Amino acid sequence: MCKYFGMAAVLLAAQILYSCSNDVLGYGEEEGKGQIVARIAQPATTRTAMGNAVDGSNAVGIVWTDGDEIGVFDASGTSQKRYTKVGQGTAATASFAAFGTTAFDKPVYAYYPYNEANASNDIHSLVGDLPSEQNMDDGALHGDYKIGSATTSTGEGSYEFEFKHLFSMARINIDAADTPLKGETLKSITLSVNRGEAGVPIAGNFTFNAEDGSWKQTDAGKNSVTLTWNTNSPSLEQAFTCYMSLFPVIRSGDLFTITVSTENYKAEFTANSLTNFSSEQIYTFPVVLDKYETLKVYDKDGNAVQGKFTCAALNVDGLPSLINSGGPGSDGTTAIGNIMNSIGYDFIAVSEDFEYHDELANGMTNYNMGTYRGTVSNPFGKNNTDGLCFFWKKDGITATGETIVTFDEAYGGLTEGANELIDKGFRHYEVTVAKGVIVDVYITHMNTFGDGGNTEDDPWVHAQLSQLRQLRDYVVAKAKENKRPAIIMGDTNMRYTRHQIVTNLIDPVTNEGLQIVDPWVEFHRGGVYPTWNTKSLMIRSKYAGDVENDILCADDQRGEVVDKMWYINVPEAAIQLKAVSCMNDVEHFSKSTEQVSFSGVTIEDANGNILSDQNVSYTKVNGYADHFPVVVSFEYSYKK
Repeated sequence: MCKYFGMAAVLLAAQILYSCSNDVLGYGEEEGKGQIVARIAQPATTRTAMGNAVDGSNAVGIVWTDGDEIGVFDASGTSQKRYTKVGQGTAATASFAAFGTTAFDKPVYAYYPYNEANASNDIHSLVGDLPSEQNMDDGALHGDYKIGSATTSTGEGSYEFEFKHLFSMARINIDAADTPLKGETLKSITLSVNRGEAGVPIAGNFTFNAEDGSWKQTDAGKNSVTLTWNTNSPSLEQAFTCYMSLFPVIRSGDLFTITVSTENYKAEFTANSLTNFSSEQIYTFPVVLDKYETLKVYDKDGNAVQGKFTCAALNVDGLPSLINSGGPGSDGTTAIGNIMNSIGYDFIAVSEDFEYHDELANGMTNYNMGTYRGTVSNPFGKNNTDGLCFFWKKDGITATGETIVTFDEAYGGLTEGANELIDKGFRHYEVTVAKGVIVDVYITHMNTFGDGGNTEDDPWVHAQLSQLRQLRDYVVAKAKENKRPAIIMGDTNMRYTRHQIVTNLIDPVTNEGLQIVDPWVEFHRGGVYPTWNTKSLMIRSKYAGDVENDILCADDQRGEVVDKMWYINVPEAAIQLKAVSCMNDVEHFSKSTEQVSFSGVTIEDANGNILSDQNVSYTKVNGYADHFPVVVSFEYSYKK
């Protein structure tokens, strides 16, 4: 049988893919005569199926072991004999002798593993089974079918055979660090594959031809393979590697779902295949659990105790073309919807979702959505719409309790910023990201900025900060009542450099005994809020050359945008959030680029140093909308 504990030595010595079986049978032939020497063809270099490869080697140390058997044919392809491994112990290259009969004078073809079901079958009609449930207590590799052909006569009627594998192999490296599974006993790991709504059959019954290696599935198959351990379970104190055979039918873009179960926990995540699978190839699955943003960890009772989710806020610039001739329009909004659908954020807050809502929603087939309140149909009076909409993934996320609140104050009339043309305000949703894990989510679109100063003596600023305080008080009250975390996101039309956000939001929330964090400040500003009443910090893609009022930042992450996201934790609550990444997603929402040059510019470099009177030239990215989304990934922990 093939034991995994001996792999390191074999890996160093062989650097090729070998075979094994869990059958234990004798042999019956005088040693050295009429034997087959079996070796495996060197596999081609392969690519990693998902994520980054753990190492650069394609070798797997699996060897011929005691009890291995092969079926052997002569040139006719109809006369078959059973050969068993000769000698004791494991070997990279092993000899096989005919069992209970005389050996072929001229053996030509062979297959592995031999079984009685194929004893009377010819070379073109062999049957096999790649099981979807595989017990791994003895360390054996299941479903490792291969065919061989004679290459060299070694004398005295013996021949060397070269074997090739029919299927693909997955090399799964499990690392449970920074999860509750660390140090637990592994009980099972399941790999399932889907292509859209349909399962991809990676296991099942099949027929195969030992002459040319062709094969055909003969049942509906299973879209999953599960490895189980009962009596010889490995510990996940350290990283652990296991292997499974798969039908080579997986294609680039197929969705993997990987489930790792221990005595007390179950971890599950999804990821897409990065390549088409082929036979004779080994594909590394780096299952570093904590690295996957789709990870969810459940306890014995099915309650989520750890996991991740990603959310985004985007102004889609959807005012009618009569009001907004430079907007994305129908085609651009369709592109935005398709992009968001393909990326797969867990939930999304959009603003200015007016005229082109159908184009946006039709592209987002993987999402449910909240209330759409209509477009701006009356340019001469207030319209009963807030332009907000909320989308959440159909698979795994639910949103309930939609509450719509209109701001008490606004400024700018019907034309200047259209602030009083619609019912600007905020919405509240109770979002369930996993069983037992509910987060209060607030989406908003606030009053525009009038550029008449940075204090509340300016009525534009007063309206904005009044709206911020109204939203703040609502969120704080709900957080204290619900005892659960909150996320605020949307187009605030505010910047730390021109609005007293710290004074009106950060400090008051903190003084209430809650914890509030801006992920952009945490990840890209060193935890230090930008100074109020200073020049605006512009991302490269939105810098327009205003040398009097703006600073050009080194990239699209250090710069500040008006689209914000904050999260709030209630210290004594069972659920706690932690942002693990934050970005302005310029890359995915790029429509075009152009070369720009500016002179006399103040620049902030990647280290925060300010350089004055600089000349700059670079490639500027133009988006489909006049905003790029703010995207934040969160990790949650849940303790009863």
